[in-house]
Amino acid sequence: MAQVNPKTTQVALNSDAGNYTDIALTMMASKVEVQEDPSLNSGTPQGLQGYYLDPDSPQAAPTVDAAIPAKQVWLANSQGQVGRAYQPIIFGGADGRVHGGEGNYVGAKGTPLLRLRSNSGTATGILLVEWP
Repeated sequence: MAQVNPKTTQVALNSDAGNYTDIALTMMASKVEVQEDPSLNSGTPQGLQGYYLDPDSPQAAPTVDAAIPAKQVWLANSQGQVGRAYQPIIFGGADGRVHGGEGNYVGAKGTPLLRLRSNSGTATGILLVEWP
């Protein structure tokens, strides 16, 4: 039976004075969510800042997506907010889900998605959640 549960990977991020961390897929995924790891900083969200990466750029040297070149800020979802300004950052169809069985995927292993760091002076981390 194929795997149906998501794979979760923790990724550490620098503070807003540090370097950005590139986030790439670790598997072929039909749905992807990125959100701050609530187990860090006593559960106090820091927010995320960064850039969408061009998924067609080289995996060894990904580039910022020319369609969305401005720096983005994603706020913590503390009161049920929805939309592009809030976490989780979702990749995939209208509801963040594409049909993997039909050959529609967010990307393959190594596909660059985001370049991130904390939106505050405190380092944080994310949970990269990927569905097969």
